[in-house]
Amino acid sequence: MRRTTRALVAALALAGTLAAPATAAPVYTDAQLASMDPLQQAKILDPLRAVANAVGEVGRGPAADIYGNLDIDANHGVVELYLTDPGQLDRVVTAAERIDPSINAGLIRVAKAAFTHQQLDAAAVHVLDLADAHSLPYHVDLVGPAPDASGLEINVDNPQAVPFAASAAIGVPASFQPGHTLVPKAWRDSKWHDSSPFIGGDAITGSGSGHGCTAGLPAVRKSDNHPIMITAAHCFGVGTKVYTRGGTTGDYSSGKLGNYVGTVTARYEQFDSETIDGADNNADESDTSGWLPLTSFAYSYNGDYVCHDGQRSFFMGHPTPCGIKVTNQDKWCGPSEGCPGLSYRVRGVWGDGSWGAAGGDSGATIFAVQSGNTRQARGVLSDGDPGDGAPGVFWVEATDVFNHFGLTLNPKT
Repeated sequence: MRRTTRALVAALALAGTLAAPATAAPVYTDAQLASMDPLQQAKILDPLRAVANAVGEVGRGPAADIYGNLDIDANHGVVELYLTDPGQLDRVVTAAERIDPSINAGLIRVAKAAFTHQQLDAAAVHVLDLADAHSLPYHVDLVGPAPDASGLEINVDNPQAVPFAASAAIGVPASFQPGHTLVPKAWRDSKWHDSSPFIGGDAITGSGSGHGCTAGLPAVRKSDNHPIMITAAHCFGVGTKVYTRGGTTGDYSSGKLGNYVGTVTARYEQFDSETIDGADNNADESDTSGWLPLTSFAYSYNGDYVCHDGQRSFFMGHPTPCGIKVTNQDKWCGPSEGCPGLSYRVRGVWGDGSWGAAGGDSGATIFAVQSGNTRQARGVLSDGDPGDGAPGVFWVEATDVFNHFGLTLNPKT
């Protein structure tokens, strides 16, 4: 049955038609999806996430020569897959089924991609190089592959001011959109001054003053199982001793330190992350009214929905913001473009929700709620639209951070 489905999908793709899923699913609006309880969302999203995870891995590996992009279309219950050669869908699905034999290939809808993801990523880096050399007649905030792999999406300050022939200097088609000016985003008593083992969502500081940051990914080194906490690289410098908050809960002006979390030992600027080596941690996230386990980690894909546990949002009356829709799954932000306060390029994911993030949420755990009320770690909150609560959220991927530092999610929860 699965082979027949793939053959039908491939045939429709060659005919220039999008393949429809075998069983019609309810159609939801973005507003309906965003307003759902995360567990309701998970019932819709989990089968689509499984497909996206497997196909995305194939796209980064054996099918990189034809993989353009993918988009979780929870509105219609399908995964849109963009390939430069849709006729090779069977090759992609066969490889994806080796990774996860349980996926439903009938949820895939395939379309023609103009470029591979590799080509578009190289073009995005070229744009950043040009921007850093001040060789572009416009200011770049973010740049990355378009969701349908038709070219690049470039966020600029004023799209109307971009010259008509601007794409010619890039080498691929580009669409120019209003930019997001990113600014650094620097539960009750436990979240404020937690004690070991520390968890994602804890309020942390290096000095006791200001809004500080948020603990993000509770991890262990693969080599020796040593605990390491991850937060955003722009939070603290290497050698900084990091503590939980002290003093009256919620009083950011007390200047008091709480419990010692660890010392920053290494930073990875491209994925805006740093390691805090010290006390023990558990793979939990500090949710609205308790601790909930992080049971896995994965990449984020367009159309999915995530939450975060930023400590400042919590104390501003917005605990565990959810309903954040992934709108750009792979974006670069350059040092002289849309990341003021950062002196390095950051590669991450953009999402939008009714409440995004607040200053002090940096480093927070980005996660997806799955069926059974489990949490899947997705990354570390890096930045967002300016203004506390503004809708945009920017984060770096957990998988990329773990791979760079030789870490994995702490198995203890």
